[in-house]
Amino acid sequence: MQMQKAYNINERSFIQVLVMGEPRTKGQQTHRAILDAARARFIRQGYAATTMRQIARDAGITVAAIYNHFAGKEEIFDTLLRQAMPLEELSALVDVSQGDTPEAAVRRLFRGMTDLLATHQDYIALALIDAQERDGATLVSLVPMMFERVVGLHAKLVVLGSERGGLRPIPPHVFGRALVSLIVGYALTERVIKPQTTLRLPATDWADALADVFLHGTMKGEGDR
Repeated sequence: MQMQKAYNINERSFIQVLVMGEPRTKGQQTHRAILDAARARFIRQGYAATTMRQIARDAGITVAAIYNHFAGKEEIFDTLLRQAMPLEELSALVDVSQGDTPEAAVRRLFRGMTDLLATHQDYIALALIDAQERDGATLVSLVPMMFERVVGLHAKLVVLGSERGGLRPIPPHVFGRALVSLIVGYALTERVIKPQTTLRLPATDWADALADVFLHGTMKGEGDR
């Protein structure tokens, strides 16, 4: 309980740094230096191998000074992963324009999400570390927020589908998990395997290809030859 109180206090100071942009006070500068040093260490050598002493040395402060800003290494990592997740941008992508068809909306979503995740490699790296070394301690609280928005997208597509046709009666949770699995799986394999070069795959518009598989599956329909 004590750690939760510390997180709430530090969360307010961290939000203040974000709102103000570049840190202005010495305390804000130290806060930012700790996060920058910890991010580089975590991404380079993982969570378990990173020590508070290393973070302090890289930030140019003492270990004791870190505890003026964070309760410990766990809170530092949690803050970094929450900061790295582009939740607002992802939320904007699941918004459906009134004139969309379900297919156009889904294709635009795949395009936007794959492009967005490609430009947020720190999030992918930290999320992998969280999953591998911390049993997803932070992700378990972040993923439901995004999943809720994806399920909300399904409800909007159902309305569009009733007006324009084309949406199968798939349960919202199945729709949401399938969509997230395809997009996140793509982002993770791009980060870890780099299949385009490792597997020597032909040039492919992966956003459109994944959207096509999601929308139409792999089995031939009555209209296919």
